Amino acid sequence: MRRLLLAALMVAPAGAYAAEPSAPNTAQMLSLSAVEALVAIDEQRLSGVFSFVAEKDGPAAFADLIAHSKKALKKFVAKAEKDKKIAGGISSWDRDALQYALGIYDSPLASTLEPLDAKLRGEIMGLINGQVLMLEQISAARLKGKP
Repeated sequence: MRRLLLAALMVAPAGAYAAEPSAPNTAQMLSLSAVEALVAIDEQRLSGVFSFVAEKDGPAAFADLIAHSKKALKKFVAKAEKDKKIAGGISSWDRDALQYALGIYDSPLASTLEPLDAKLRGEIMGLINGQVLMLEQISAARLKGKP
């Protein structure tokens, strides 16, 4: 997992780490939550694209990505379920992304998407309504859980 996270960070353009966050149309440092989310759905190659998304808009942009791919949505839900099992909760970034994804499925855009089955919707609702932890707490719990 660490290698994948490092690889995802390395994919970002060279200027992504030095750009001012408020500068328009420039890459910025990608949040660790976004990197983890992209790795979870096997789309770390998109880290360069996500470096152009403002941090506050990251969960919504990621939600749009996973809402258009049920396979990616299921992978992300599985990652969140694993975090919940190991640490007792999910990060606020993950919760926000799942909330935005459900919002997309509850909007008129849903007619253009593959339908969301009741079981998956229930899993997402359980994650959204569960405990929210800091990413550091989840990471520490992951390390404790490793042999």
